[in-house]
Order: sequence, then structure tokens, then C-alpha cells
Amino acid sequence: MATARHNFPLDQDPTLPGHPDPYPLFRELRETEPVHFNPYMKGWVLARYDHALAYLRDHRFSRVAYLDRMRAEFGTDAPIIRFQSHELAFMDPPEHTWLKNVVGRAFSPQVIAQSRAEIEASVEEMLARAADRDGMDIIADLAYPLPAAVISAMLGVPHRDRDMLRGSVDGIVASRGIVRTAEMMAEGDRSASAFHDYLEKLLTARRAKPENDLLSGLIAAEERGRRFNDEQTIAMIETLFAAGHATTRNLIANGTLALLRNPGEMRKLRANPALIESAVEEMLRYDPPTQAPSPQAALEDVEIGGKKIRPGDTVTVLFGATNRDPERFDDPDRFDIERQDNEHLSFSHGTHYCLGASLARLEAQVAIAALVRRFPKISLGTDALEWRKLGRFRGLVALPVVFG
Repeated sequence: MATARHNFPLDQDPTLPGHPDPYPLFRELRETEPVHFNPYMKGWVLARYDHALAYLRDHRFSRVAYLDRMRAEFGTDAPIIRFQSHELAFMDPPEHTWLKNVVGRAFSPQVIAQSRAEIEASVEEMLARAADRDGMDIIADLAYPLPAAVISAMLGVPHRDRDMLRGSVDGIVASRGIVRTAEMMAEGDRSASAFHDYLEKLLTARRAKPENDLLSGLIAAEERGRRFNDEQTIAMIETLFAAGHATTRNLIANGTLALLRNPGEMRKLRANPALIESAVEEMLRYDPPTQAPSPQAALEDVEIGGKKIRPGDTVTVLFGATNRDPERFDDPDRFDIERQDNEHLSFSHGTHYCLGASLARLEAQVAIAALVRRFPKISLGTDALEWRKLGRFRGLVALPVVFG
């Protein structure tokens, strides 16, 4: 077994969930040991952009093989493992290709564009409720409820059930880290079972009476003579909920925090709202809401950066490190909403590029633009911020702001 040259103190390991500022440590790792075996993760992590890009394109690594390792560790009957065996995120081509093509038809750019009105209405309603107060918690009042409201409306989930589903997704997200503990998996099992039972009933209702929603579209979608079975449909809905729940929430909050801590960039955006698209891309690069993709296991010997990866070894990417690689980005530690050359890896790359990237971008653009426009004197309510311990996701527990 390879040994780590870096043994950061436990409270300084930049890969630990909840670290307040991992970026200086990512820089140290990138400069001294960019292909690093991490004892906490029990696998390899990549900190340089060029290594990461090559790895994400390399078919000698497998998500299926990684999930097999999780089966061996936690058991084949674990509900969360059974759930994930039907997910896009844990499939390899050609099955992954077929499944993604099916979903692509039901989750097309046209569908995403049609959701703009729902997103704008939801954002305006949430901000209007906050406007009568002196401030708000960006997460509790906007970033947390918004993704669930949008995906629920797209899928046709009744309004009365949205809070219950959102609560179930909390446990599923907790079990999706690059490190999995027995406690995380137990929470994932409970949540996956509750989510599955609810969606099974909703699927039965939609098959009997289709409606003009994404769920009915997934049921009807066909590719090469095949359609989803119920387990695949439920897993896809869970994926959409979980991705929006963690990624979009963190993107809105992390992005807002970056603006608040860089008032010059806030002024630029307020003066020129058309910068919102490039601003969101910079938010994704600067403080990624997802710090790493799900690991993959090597299928054969592979060399990366002079290190030999053995069959069965797991590998993942530290997006927070690769997105600030000075070999790829000029002045990478500077937050610049006008940055043009900005091919960050925050939605991954290649086969497992995030299916919901367009929706996450649109929600963040609408929410942050409205926040900046409506509250011209908004400022950070505290410097004592706490980061959530959510595996591979980077997000705040709360983000209080005052309106001035």
C-alpha cells in the first residue's frame, strides 16, 4: 500500500468535510504531491488540472468497480447500495450511455428553459417574504428550499410532499461522500427506503394517469426500443433531487459569500447584471459546491504523475485544487466575475459530466441576480461561519445577511 508523504494534522486535512478554508492546503498538496494517497479516503486524490482531465477521460477507471467495493464493505442488501446500482453516477458505458440518452430526451434544454418562469416565481416569493425583515439566512430562506421547489414542480410532486422528500434527500446526500462510514450508510439506508416507498406510489399514479411533467416524461421516454424500469426511474428522480439539493444549494450560498467578501465584484455585477452568467461560472471555479466526484476504481495498472495506480485502487479529483491550478488559470486565487477562460471542472468532465448542470446554473443565475438587485446594501451578517460536514460537498450551515 502506498503511503502519504503528507500527513496533515486531523484538523488541517483539506479533504476533511467542513474544513473552513482548504485552499492553502490544496495549494501545498498540488505543489508537492499532486497525486496523493489519502489515508482518510483510503484512495488516491488528484490535485492538478492536467492529471484530473486525463483521468476523467480515461476508461480504465470504473464507477461500477467502485460500487462493487462498497458492496463488499457494506453488504449487497444495503438499501442505499441497491439504490445507487441504478444511478447514472455508478454506471459505466454502454449502459450509462443508454440511460443518459433516455434522460436527455426528458431533461432537454427546452425543458430546462421552460422552468425559468417557475424558478423566477419561486425566487421572488422567497425574497418577498424576507424583504420585511432586517435580513435573512441565504440558505434556510433561499438556497435550501429553492432547488427542491423547482425539481418538485418539474416532476409533478404535490406541494404537500416536498418537505418530506427534501428531508429524505438529506440522508441520501450524507451517504454519497468520497468517504463512507457505517453511520453515513445507515442514514442513507433509512432515507433511500423512505424515498423509494413514496416514489413507487407516485409512479403508479402517473402510469395510470400521465400528466405534463418530467416524471410522466421519464416513464414515456424510450431509446433504442428500451424504456426505464421503475427502479431506474426512481433512482433517476433521486439523483435529480440529491444533485439539486446539495450542489445548487451550495452554489447559491458559496457564490453569494464570494460576492460579499469581494465587494468590488459585487459592485461590478450590480452595475452590469449581464455579467451574471460569467459570475456564476467563476463562483463554480472559485469555491466549488462539489469538491470531488464519486471515486472510480482502476481496472488495470495506470500511471498518473509518476505514481502507479493498482487495479482496485480508488481515485478521485479535488476540484477545489484543480480549479485553482496556476498552470491552467491566471491568478487563480482571485475571484473575478469577468474571467473569460474558465473551463473549470466543477461539474466534472467526460462520461460523468453532471446531467443537471444547466438547471443548477439557471437557478443560481436567477437567485443571485435577484438577490443583488433587490437588496443593494446587502452585507454579511457574521464572520463566524460554520461549514457542513457533508462528504464531498462544500456548503455552509447558515449564511446570515443584513439588508442595510
